[in-house]
Amino acid sequence: MLSRYLLILFFCSQYAAAQPYYTRMRGAFGADAFGIAPRAAITAEAAFGYLKKSYWNVQAGLGIITSAHFRSPTGLAALTHCFVLNPYKRRSCVPQPGSYLVESYFEAGLGGFLVDRYDNGIYYDRNKQRLLTPSGVAGFRFHIVSRKWIYMLKLRYTPPLLHNALASHAGVGVGVGWR
Repeated sequence: MLSRYLLILFFCSQYAAAQPYYTRMRGAFGADAFGIAPRAAITAEAAFGYLKKSYWNVQAGLGIITSAHFRSPTGLAALTHCFVLNPYKRRSCVPQPGSYLVESYFEAGLGGFLVDRYDNGIYYDRNKQRLLTPSGVAGFRFHIVSRKWIYMLKLRYTPPLLHNALASHAGVGVGVGWR
């Protein structure tokens, strides 16, 4: 069901929001639900390495996970490469005052999360959680660009590369960035 909505959103965004340029983003703050983080996290990200059709993005965050037999703070990190999704001119610029753009990207990369597995002696049994769980990242990013801010929506597929019962396989994130 979710894949249908992702495909519809992807194909409609190509025609409804013509994107002649992409806007450089210096940094952003946001929140992720599931995805790389097992449950939820507050994140910060920075973009770098701008190319004609793409850029690199690094993300880090902190969260917490609680379940019946395991509780831990979590740390997450990801390195992704974001590709502009439009058939038009692809060069960076600053939008004209008063214009609002919707930008769409495909992102792919690697991420992972850490848990504190040693602080769970007070629970029923010793849960043998993995300290580091790496995962792949593939998804879509949508940016709404205003004069001052960049509002982001991220839809991601994040399959864990090593088995972990806590890991989630898909997620969503929102954020606010600046130029």
